[in-house]
Amino acid sequence: FMFQFLIYLLIVCPSFIHSSKKELYNLQKSAIVKLTPMNFATQITNNRAKNIISLVHFYTPTDGKSEDIAKIITEVDKEFESMFKLAFINCKEYKDICEKQDVHAFPSLMIYPPLPAPVLKYEGKLTTKHIVSYLGKFVDNKATEINNNNVDSFLHDHPNLPKIILFTDKTNTPLIFKRLSVLYDKKID
Repeated sequence: FMFQFLIYLLIVCPSFIHSSKKELYNLQKSAIVKLTPMNFATQITNNRAKNIISLVHFYTPTDGKSEDIAKIITEVDKEFESMFKLAFINCKEYKDICEKQDVHAFPSLMIYPPLPAPVLKYEGKLTTKHIVSYLGKFVDNKATEINNNNVDSFLHDHPNLPKIILFTDKTNTPLIFKRLSVLYDKKID
């Protein structure tokens, strides 16, 4: 009887067997993208020309560290939604893409900055703060720092554009402001 029951499960309910397999990322609750041969170019390669920074998690299901990395990448997605393209690829399933990207050790985090910068392997600390700080180095900045010498020209140049001014005591332009300055370039001053 047990043998017949197992045959029934294999034939009639194959999804039952696979349902215990836990996905690395929850695609319904995030903007994180699962990469395949069909979407790698459009999701990663082509976006580099559009000034979009991508972080790709290359993994194998048995590498032993990817569940922890997935939690961190999910935090980056929650805290910095849509600022970076976040993606992952199973290198056991799509070995050819991983080899083409010159990724042979797993897990690996690869950064695809805007062109013409080269693709880089992330080798820093595996925390949300450190990853975002490193990715932030590649965010272009079209914001203008206002001082006594340029305040009048800033306020009077481009009279048809709305202007946004951030008053801060920080020495550097905040990451979100840098990203917005690129997204709304020539639409907001």
